[in-house]
Amino acid sequence: MRCNICGGTTFEAFRGRANERCAGCGAKARHRVALDIYERLLFPLAGDGAHILHLAPEECLVPVLRETFRDGYVTADADPDRYPWADARRLVLPDQFDAFPPAHFDAILHNHVLEHIPGHYRDHLAGLVDWLKPGGLMIFSVPGPYLDRMTREGGEHFRTDAERIELFRQADHFKRFGRDFVKHVETMAGGRRLDDGVTDARRAELAVRPGKAPFFVWRRNEE
Repeated sequence: MRCNICGGTTFEAFRGRANERCAGCGAKARHRVALDIYERLLFPLAGDGAHILHLAPEECLVPVLRETFRDGYVTADADPDRYPWADARRLVLPDQFDAFPPAHFDAILHNHVLEHIPGHYRDHLAGLVDWLKPGGLMIFSVPGPYLDRMTREGGEHFRTDAERIELFRQADHFKRFGRDFVKHVETMAGGRRLDDGVTDARRAELAVRPGKAPFFVWRRNEE
């Protein structure tokens, strides 16, 4: 097993999950899977001067993405002070879906972001898709999704953090994704879901359990 981000070979448990976090760079399983996908599907865009939006930019991924895309790499979050390594701009969603013009980015990346945004996931995805150029990619992940249940939303209206923790596992989570979310991504108008290409054999090489850290790769249609 080897971390594809820093090359480390030592992994530690995190929140009860064995080998979840690289002891070298702190990358979690989803970060290692993300880079595997980026290297195959995203990095080939770099030679064309692509513009990339990375929401909630992870410290372990920012350096390689910035080196690859240089001035075309944009980072953003509702609380940019949490990301001193990224020079992130302030972007509060869903209020600022007018922050960029339509068809502005060649790719949008977000890992475990949608559950932090108030409102309905359909509206969030539609807003992000609007920022994609024709042929553009959105590569993202969410907690779960839990295929044995339907999505539960509305956590922003709960009275206490305790209620959100009980239903969504974190005080700053407003939703829990279910099988309807997967179906929606697979049937969203204007594009199609692609295979992320990460086999369980590759997961094992990255110290990721079989079937864990699933990703969605969605491409907007050429117009």
